[in-house]
Amino acid sequence: MLKIRIGFWMLLVLQIALPSAKAQQLNTIDAKLKHLTKITSNYPQEKVHLHFDKPYYVVGEDIWFKAYTVIAEKNEPSQLSKVLYIDLIDQNKTIKKTITLPIENGLAKGNINLADSLNEGSYRIRAYTNYMRNYDSSFFFEKAVEIGHVATEKKATLETKNSLKFDAFFFPEGGTLLAGVRNKVGVKILTSDGFGANMEGYVVNEKSEKVAFFKTEYAGMGVFAFSPLEKENYKAILTTADGKTSSFALPQVSSSGYSLNVNSINENIRIGVFCSKNLINSDVHLVAQGNGLVFSTFTVKMDKASVVANIPKATFPTGILQLTLFDANFAPIAERLLFVNHNDQLNLELSNSLENVVMGKAQISLNVKDKQNNNIDGSFSVAVTDANKVKIDEDDETTILSNLLLTSDLKGYIEKPNYYFNNVDEDKLRHLDNLMLTQGWRRFTWADIIAQKEPEINFRPEQSFEITGKITGLNNKPLPNAKVKLFSTTPGLILNLDTISDINGNFVFDRLDVSDSSSFILQAKTDKNSNAINLIAMQKPTVTNEIRIGNTIDIAPYITATKERFVELSKFNKLDKGILLKSVTITSAKPKSHLNVANSANTSGTADHVITQEALAKETNILFPIKRVAGWLNLEEMIANDAVVIVVDGTIVPASVLNSIPIQDIAGIELITRIYNLAVYGDGRKKRMFVTTKSGKASSPPATNTANLKYIGLSATKEFYSPNYDDPKTDRQAKDMRSTIYWNPNLNTDITGKASFSFFNASTPGTYRVVVE
Repeated sequence: MLKIRIGFWMLLVLQIALPSAKAQQLNTIDAKLKHLTKITSNYPQEKVHLHFDKPYYVVGEDIWFKAYTVIAEKNEPSQLSKVLYIDLIDQNKTIKKTITLPIENGLAKGNINLADSLNEGSYRIRAYTNYMRNYDSSFFFEKAVEIGHVATEKKATLETKNSLKFDAFFFPEGGTLLAGVRNKVGVKILTSDGFGANMEGYVVNEKSEKVAFFKTEYAGMGVFAFSPLEKENYKAILTTADGKTSSFALPQVSSSGYSLNVNSINENIRIGVFCSKNLINSDVHLVAQGNGLVFSTFTVKMDKASVVANIPKATFPTGILQLTLFDANFAPIAERLLFVNHNDQLNLELSNSLENVVMGKAQISLNVKDKQNNNIDGSFSVAVTDANKVKIDEDDETTILSNLLLTSDLKGYIEKPNYYFNNVDEDKLRHLDNLMLTQGWRRFTWADIIAQKEPEINFRPEQSFEITGKITGLNNKPLPNAKVKLFSTTPGLILNLDTISDINGNFVFDRLDVSDSSSFILQAKTDKNSNAINLIAMQKPTVTNEIRIGNTIDIAPYITATKERFVELSKFNKLDKGILLKSVTITSAKPKSHLNVANSANTSGTADHVITQEALAKETNILFPIKRVAGWLNLEEMIANDAVVIVVDGTIVPASVLNSIPIQDIAGIELITRIYNLAVYGDGRKKRMFVTTKSGKASSPPATNTANLKYIGLSATKEFYSPNYDDPKTDRQAKDMRSTIYWNPNLNTDITGKASFSFFNASTPGTYRVVVE
């Protein structure tokens, strides 16, 4: 019997203890900040973190995950939203699949099945609540994921370019390059693909004299310091590996203003405030806050050009600290981000009792305590993977620590964020401070706070599955008291509801018992039964930013290993239907058929199934007879995965057009499924639907008071399969070649902080990696 070696790693979970704010405070600045406290309390912001079983996948597999939804203020479980949306988005910014999950006490679990109709490539997974849509979508959870395909065995990574252009950005500490003062300047150099580049350079004045030198470090970031002169212009010179030089202008030097100099020294934060000579004797206010929680406020009398203060780090919690300097009129004039880390995450201890044999049983005990050695009862998620098959770049992992404390509070792409939390040393602390110098943080704007402006809330926290929208008049002004009806067009789902729009024209149908993909029609009329109104159904948030995936992990070996597993499963008829291993030669077929109308756009003259005008006359919805045809039941999923081409009277149209065509206007529908019938159209991977109307000219778009909707109701989740080799009924014929050995999204510790779990080893020797969040 083969022996296996099993090693264990773990990632620590996050715990934050927030101290009460302690500082000398002045009523004037406090009065201005009361609105921030009000906004933070009355309009809390949510954040989402997803823990995945592994970092990349192959078509045909399931992505397993657990969701943690928290309030940004303290990273505590959110009780606001009860519904979570998760999108799978391809590199063309197309949403290929959406699942909707119930949230309970801030937690949700689920899986995304990677249908065989998906192409290999770079994808992203996006997660958000409806309430999060009130704020910047850059704060949605997003993770880049590579998906391979065993049929092609191509490496699903972005191509590495031999020569990339680069750009350089310079960030004076605090925001201003102040004349006559020694300024720190953050540097960020990015290649055209958005990743950092390590380069050296220097700064010259107008006389081409070198006044500073710099060298970027991790992720293309660095820092230098110099004392700029008034009315002098400066530029940075960078030299590439091939000897070419490029110049970049530094920000303009200010002769009047303020600047900040912030340093982390042992247990204190040293803050220096500098001003130009004309501003000596002015009053400024310094505010230290994070996620809307104000920890300290100070009023400083600038009786000289520089004032320095030390603040104990213990004043602040672990996480991003935002230091903002205001002038006497409470206008923000300088700002600096700083990361405070007390290493107060939970302490996890794993002990194991293992059978070091293939298919042997592993029993793991977990003990969780906080920094004060108190037992912690809570909900955890556990992933166990075969480290020989699933290669990991620990720096590039998305962990609950790096996400909730760092990336979820910063705008823009962060390259390998877990680097800053993995085996931390002095270099990484310096690199993290470089990130704080060069990255933006904007969960709110100070101008809105000072003006006591409240956020506009258009998306409410959902307590159940909802369909919402807005009614306006033809003048686009909100229309109250409009009558709105909701009908289901999904077979088996009987739904006929009505409601009234509110004073702002908004309407909502809530507490809907809808699962999986469902189709609906919304109709609206004025309170006087007029159709002359606009009905605007709530749409999904748009996809804006690009996918960025580094090339640190070659997933080709994983694709090969997965193909071997699929082949082994197929030998014993255990492979899920639909997973394509190789091309299939069709040796027989049903008799061909076609629609016998002159204006059919199906130029091949053949179809695998025809729905005639007579058959359609018995239907109430165009989708019903289509979905009853073999191979067309999952029409919505085919549409979402771009696996079907819909042609109406010779024109390729989006699926939304189908419900706008009255059934009585349709002469027939032709469905083409088989590859040899599709060959004439050049793409055998996509099915074709030809809809021919009686006039040969499709109907005009639906009236403005109606909308055809496709919604994903609460998705059914399945349990992760883990074999039990203690059971004699368990089949041992097929080799167990799993890559994810164990997944448990609901591992709960008791009041003693303890929990345990067990799993059976696979058939191949390996080292196992355990991740607990």
